[in-house]
Amino acid sequence: MNIIQSIILGLIQGATEFLPVSSSGHLVIFPYFFSWDYVPLYFTVVVHFATLASVVTIFYRDIFKIVKEVIQGIFIRNKRNSYNFKIGILLIVASIPAAIAGVLLDDYVENLFSKPLAASGFLLITALFLWLGEFRGKEIEAKISGEQDTGKGKNILKGKEDTEGGSPVAKIDIKENGTGRIKFNFPIALITGVGQALAILPGISRSGATISFARFFGIRREEAVRFSFLLSVPIIFGSFLFELWNSSDIIFKSDPDIIHNLAAGFISSYIAGLFAVKFIVYLAGKRNLNVFAIYCICLALAVLTFYVINKFI
Repeated sequence: MNIIQSIILGLIQGATEFLPVSSSGHLVIFPYFFSWDYVPLYFTVVVHFATLASVVTIFYRDIFKIVKEVIQGIFIRNKRNSYNFKIGILLIVASIPAAIAGVLLDDYVENLFSKPLAASGFLLITALFLWLGEFRGKEIEAKISGEQDTGKGKNILKGKEDTEGGSPVAKIDIKENGTGRIKFNFPIALITGVGQALAILPGISRSGATISFARFFGIRREEAVRFSFLLSVPIIFGSFLFELWNSSDIIFKSDPDIIHNLAAGFISSYIAGLFAVKFIVYLAGKRNLNVFAIYCICLALAVLTFYVINKFI
């Protein structure tokens, strides 16, 4: 890669990491469209780390409180009832599947980063996740609202499991204004983490899978997006250290241009990531994410068309 390509790919990574369209899939597909060399995995991990930095820049207060209260809760029992302690533990639980997948499947997944057809297929799976998550999430939200509107939900909503079409593993929490909502718990966090583990495959969107898996159990869209952002911190940081260790000889003992390219990609990805985070937070409060499912389908079809044209025409 040259430095211009590094900047462009950094912008693509930063813009797509937090939109549910798979940044890793884009880093496979766009070089294919432009006949560039395939992106080395260490570059992918570095620009992912840049988007992590953008999340930390925006959510640093929340992250600091969570880390602080988790540490306090380890030693002080009465701190374990705090909201931030509970979220911190759920984030740890949700990070386990992706950590296991990263260690066990690293070599296999690296080969997929040179297969645009595979990435396009996984994009279609991302589109399916987005649609199913939004459909199921709306269904559960409508059921909760219907129970409250008819007055039938008073007894059901008092912390009991919703077994009549709602989330099978969650409890409904009543807020002070009388509205009900599904809260994250250990099963939902773990299954959301499985969604993140699937995103090791290029074309499976990390944010799309985690948001959709949480939405499938009735988690409000805004809460699912926030949890997805926070969940990105440990896994991206861990994958960065893991790949930095594996690729240290290539990065630090080769052509200095590699360092320059990584720096250019990092900066462009960080800046684009700042805008992407703010955009998806704004969008999540206004409308559903099905528009991104349509985008994933269109991009997958474009790859297939491009492949057929190159292969047979």
